[in-house]
Amino acid sequence: MNPMTTHTLGVDTFAIFEKEEKGGVWMLHFIWGKKDFKIYLGKKTGGANPDYHGPELLSVNKEEVIVSNLQYLNSFEWYDFQKVAGHGLAYEEVCWMLGGKKRYVELPKGFHDIAVELACREFGLSRQPWQQAG
Repeated sequence: MNPMTTHTLGVDTFAIFEKEEKGGVWMLHFIWGKKDFKIYLGKKTGGANPDYHGPELLSVNKEEVIVSNLQYLNSFEWYDFQKVAGHGLAYEEVCWMLGGKKRYVELPKGFHDIAVELACREFGLSRQPWQQAG
């Protein structure tokens, strides 16, 4: 059995459980602590999506890629990322939804960006030059 790949960002360690790339869709299943998460990315389609405010990435083939979903596993059900509901010094409370059910989870600050960074590292994606820190 192969050991899981791990990435350390700041003081937190994330284990990569599974990754897939099929037909222009990327999925990364990772673990932080005892919690499971999935991030889905896809090719950016023509036209702007006014509801999307996440980072734009570039694949190795220079195709534009965006985050299509970020999910959290709770009691064998996957909840979708909704918003950051509360801010702390090192952690923030994140709201996840499934139908009408909400779950709140305390996660490292900037968790959405952390998930994007893990996907970039695992799939060789890069951030658009104008989105990189100076």
